[in-house]
Amino acid sequence: MATKWNEKDRFKITKFTNRSGSASWRLSGSLPNGKRVRHNYPSKAEATLAMAEFEEEMEGAALQKTLQKTTLTPVQLSDAEAASRSAEGRQLSRIVSHYLDLDSRARAKGETLETAMAFFESHHRSEFQEITVFNATQEFLDSRIGLSPKTEEFYTNCTNHLVQLDPNRLLHTITVGDLEQVLGHFSNLNSRRTIKRGLSVFFNWAERHHYCLENPCKRLDRIPQPASPIAILAIDEIKRLLKAAVEYRDGEMAPLVAIALFAGLRPSEIEELKPGDLNRGRIRVTGGKMARRNVKRMVPIPPILARWLEVYPFTGIPNHEALAYRMRVLKKAAKPKNWVQDILRHTSITYQAERDRNEGVTAFNNGTSKAMMDRHYREVIEDHKEVEKFWSLSPDSVSKVKVVLPGQQDIDWPRKAQIKKMVWQKPLIHAAAEIGVSDVALKKRCVKLGIDLPPRGHWLKK
Repeated sequence: MATKWNEKDRFKITKFTNRSGSASWRLSGSLPNGKRVRHNYPSKAEATLAMAEFEEEMEGAALQKTLQKTTLTPVQLSDAEAASRSAEGRQLSRIVSHYLDLDSRARAKGETLETAMAFFESHHRSEFQEITVFNATQEFLDSRIGLSPKTEEFYTNCTNHLVQLDPNRLLHTITVGDLEQVLGHFSNLNSRRTIKRGLSVFFNWAERHHYCLENPCKRLDRIPQPASPIAILAIDEIKRLLKAAVEYRDGEMAPLVAIALFAGLRPSEIEELKPGDLNRGRIRVTGGKMARRNVKRMVPIPPILARWLEVYPFTGIPNHEALAYRMRVLKKAAKPKNWVQDILRHTSITYQAERDRNEGVTAFNNGTSKAMMDRHYREVIEDHKEVEKFWSLSPDSVSKVKVVLPGQQDIDWPRKAQIKKMVWQKPLIHAAAEIGVSDVALKKRCVKLGIDLPPRGHWLKK
């Protein structure tokens, strides 16, 4: 005989408060065999799911059903029957409670269930691979083929910041907060922008290889563009710089400084110059930023630069590793009031713009745009006579300029004829002591002025 299931035996869910103050939901009721059920759950959704499971277990039990009243309207009953047919044998209460649980979890994150599913569909990768930060950075660096040593060093430095966080950490777990921690080590805005750019290239590569879901650099706050300090050298400072270039190391820096001042080339472009790039009154520029964009340009050689290259021909870069140090030596000798990065390019573009009276031509010759030129390079010159002086700074015009190179003494050298007379009247060491220099310095001075010295053993014979 079938067991009768009374109204009072139905399952019900009640909410109560624990001693700790948290809320719980209690599922209570009776099974057809008379066994009582009483369980507590931390959420209503879990309690509802459990109740659906109990009812599903009893679905096959023989129960004596009686007609019961319902509060559903005919429309609601029809809707429930349609939903039952769509459920394909699954229990409606279980489906509804599962949906409500997912919806509540999505809303707890500030999103709807639809947006959460859209995000999942757009970012899901069935072939997603886990890889450590160390292995990913090594694979990335190995894939950079054909880079210049300088660019390769740049990517190595950028990715090293991630390795320092934790080399064994999985790459896809790197968050925006981790990147902010890396960038927070740099107070200079330009440095932050540079590191962010390198890391963005790395994460774009990782995203293409399915090592991470997205490039976290895209969600970083925008780093403001710092205003570049625009400064140019005064005419007297330019004269001292040119004279220092002539005096230092037998003038091997003179053509480089002249090219930077009168043609406006970037330091990176000058470093890539070859003697064959200067031909027929023009300079063929292929290095620096032009090389990265695979763009070439021809820069006209103005008459004043042609004069400098005639006296001090460009035969190539003397020593790439020592260029920065040698420029610091010339900077100290020039004694500028203000020295900013690319100040030689600032000075050149400023005087070119005043000479050309055409910003488009000046920008084109210097491989930039009018907007960039006005924002980062060009200064205003009020006295046009200064422009005329700049474009007449020949080697002869700076011959009488006095400069003191670091490590040199400010020596008041006698005239050439007097030095020649002194070195033939007495031994070199005595002549040098009379002038106030060493015999080596005096000998170098004689070689520079073309003064023949007494042969070896001359003073022993005397």
